[in-house]
This record gives sequence, structure tokens and C-alpha cells, in this order.
Amino acid sequence: MDMEAQRESSKPNIRGRIKQQKTELIQEEILDAASRLIAARGFRAVTVDDISAEMGFTKSIVYYYMKNKNEILWRIFERIDKTYANGLDEALKPGGSPTEVLARVVKMHALNVMMHQEWAMIYNRDENELTEDQRATVTSNRRKYNKRIQDLYADGIKAGEFRDGDPFLAVCCLIGACNWPYTWFRSSSKYSAEDVASAFADQLIKGAAKAA
Repeated sequence: MDMEAQRESSKPNIRGRIKQQKTELIQEEILDAASRLIAARGFRAVTVDDISAEMGFTKSIVYYYMKNKNEILWRIFERIDKTYANGLDEALKPGGSPTEVLARVVKMHALNVMMHQEWAMIYNRDENELTEDQRATVTSNRRKYNKRIQDLYADGIKAGEFRDGDPFLAVCCLIGACNWPYTWFRSSSKYSAEDVASAFADQLIKGAAKAA
């Protein structure tokens, strides 16, 4: 095949990649706009017209990339679960004692809550707007996420670093505490998200540590 033929054959692939990138970009814009509105008003109070107006698009553009409001909400939940799961993967990478790793996990989780307050509002309030199958998937993902942290906590008990107790309840306390800064944290306050997350990691891990 000569060079001209190779160039011609590569054009469809280039066009396909550009089209895919454009689709992903517009879908991200839709989810960003929808997250802002749903967090502020609640899922039922937001229409596709509202989302398209927030973006400066026509409603037909939104429907071209998303089937309906349910798909938009579901994609937001998928985005949340993926972000937290990826963050946990990073926090659990080898390196450090169970105490140090648990501190990374707590800080990661608290930071995500504060950096994505709109997500936290939607996740805690609008799950019931999903279908039954979607809710089951969210519950399964949450259990898997928590189980990985519970296993870390159990390792810390075995290593003599954490107080002996039920890892399930311990992690419920830790993650439960990290879940609520979205209700009061403001980026304009004297404390940054990094300050708050570091303080949470310090205070909560001291509570988990085994007394000398």
C-alpha cells in the first residue's frame, strides 16, 4: 500500500476518534450542568429544558446524547462511583503501615466529598429516583468499596495498630464522618478542603489507633 492509500485509509479512524471525543466532551458538559441543577433543586424539579438552558444548548442536543433524565442521573451516579473507586485504588497502593494507608483513604474520601459537593448532595438525596436495578448496582458498589476498607481495618487489628473491634462498624463511623462536610464546607472559609481532610484523617485515625 502506498503512502497516499495509507493516508486515505486512516481518515475514517481519525474522524471516528474526533467524533468520539466530541461526544464525550458534550456528555461531560451535560452531566456537569445537570449535577449543578439537581443538587440545587432536586431531581424532580429539574427538566431537560432546564439542563439545556444551563448549557446554552437546545433540548434536542441533550436528547441526542442522553435518552432521558433517568439516564442523566444514572450517568452521574456512575461517575461518582468510578471517581471514588479510582481514588480508593490509589490510596490502597502498597506503601506504608495500615495506619498510614487508612489515613490516605480517609483523606481521599473527605477530599472527594468536599471537592464534589454537588455529587455528595445528589448521592445522599436522589438515589431513590433511580430504577430498582440501578439502586441495586449502587448498593453493590458501595458495599464493595466499604469492604475493601474493612479489610484494611482488619489488617490493622492483626498488626496491632488498631483497637480490636468490628471492622464493619469502625468503617461505618469513619466513612460516615467523612460523608457530611458537603453540608457545611465552603471553599471561601478560612479552612481549605486540604486542611479539613488532613484534620479528619488525623482525628479519625487517632480514634482508630490502639492505645499504648
